[in-house]
Amino acid sequence: MMDMINSFLTDALKSDFFAGGLALGAFGIAVASFRVGIIALYKLVMRRVWVSLTLDNRSAAYRHFCIWMEHNNVLSKSRHVRMTDGRWASGTKGYAPAPGLHWFLSQGKICRLERDINEKSKIGNPHNQRPMETLHVTVLFGRVATILGWIEVGRQIAQTKDRIGPGLHILKGDYWDNVGDIPRRSMDTVVVDDDRVRRVLEDMRWFYSASQWYAERGVPWRRGYLFHGPTGTGKTSLIRALASELSLDIATLDVGRATLTDDDLREAMICAPKRALIAVEDVDAVFTQRTGGEKRTGVSFSGLLNAIDGVAAQEGSALIMTTNHKEKLDPALIRPGRADVHTELGLVNAKTARQLFDRFFPNEALLAEQFQERLGIQKSSPAEIQGWLLANSSDPSKAALAAGLLRDPGIMAAE
Repeated sequence: MMDMINSFLTDALKSDFFAGGLALGAFGIAVASFRVGIIALYKLVMRRVWVSLTLDNRSAAYRHFCIWMEHNNVLSKSRHVRMTDGRWASGTKGYAPAPGLHWFLSQGKICRLERDINEKSKIGNPHNQRPMETLHVTVLFGRVATILGWIEVGRQIAQTKDRIGPGLHILKGDYWDNVGDIPRRSMDTVVVDDDRVRRVLEDMRWFYSASQWYAERGVPWRRGYLFHGPTGTGKTSLIRALASELSLDIATLDVGRATLTDDDLREAMICAPKRALIAVEDVDAVFTQRTGGEKRTGVSFSGLLNAIDGVAAQEGSALIMTTNHKEKLDPALIRPGRADVHTELGLVNAKTARQLFDRFFPNEALLAEQFQERLGIQKSSPAEIQGWLLANSSDPSKAALAAGLLRDPGIMAAE
């Protein structure tokens, strides 16, 4: 058998056609191997000399990088742009680099930006959806820290550029969506009968400056707050006022959302925006009761507890829970370590209500006195008082009668 094969090869090699084909095939294999080697070497070199970072428009870093680009005019010479609605990156101009490849120089380094828009993949709520956008940033002979530094500069610019108040972040699916700023609110607008809101402010101010204190004692840098009281007493207003006073953002979680799972909640807490209060409003929506209660959401009670102070729980951000019904909350949820500071926001007396009247009508001292006397010993919610004053903002005399606030039948009959 081997003799037959050797004889065949000997005869074949005597053929110029066969020998030429064999040589050509060998040359093709050599060229292909060389090409594969060159490509592998190129990729290896590129991985050594280029650094890259990928951002998408679900993250705040995407917006901050875009603001940095605009602030430094890095794409001012780009000849390919795309017109937008003026909010392509929440704070940048009404045009953006077109999808595709762009080159620019920054700090003496050659940089490459590739923008991709996926029209089929939508993000945001059903009423305000936008396509998924991705930026691939690459720097020749650079470092990842360089790109992260550009993002940090953009974040600092965003904090001072046309900022009207705290930034609001809402959990959308599996990411935090920065939906913009909300108006700044003064602590003085949260009316209570004593100085309890000031005590909360000072406690939270201490917490955000106490990372070293916690580290020295070997305890997690966490602090929880529970705001409780009837509806309309200022729980949400206090969250906004605290964020405004401390220059923080607000990251709000809806634990009553049916599609929110334990894993989603844990990831959301871990990845919450830095320098933000985490607000869980109406936390009693998780369960009507702990024992035998009806499950209303995809979040379990144990999942909520683990998200707050489990092994992988976030650190460095204050957690605020609110409820209208503190008595419905399980003691395990509001014990120290999960809710360290409990603050009741209740109905306010006539003297405190007068402060709101003075704010609406600053030059009506006599009417303010009448307003306080009419309320007498009655207590009302700040929302009720504000609603009445708003309804009669053009008629201070009528506002001073407090007719829409009085619940005493005797007073109502005497009018």
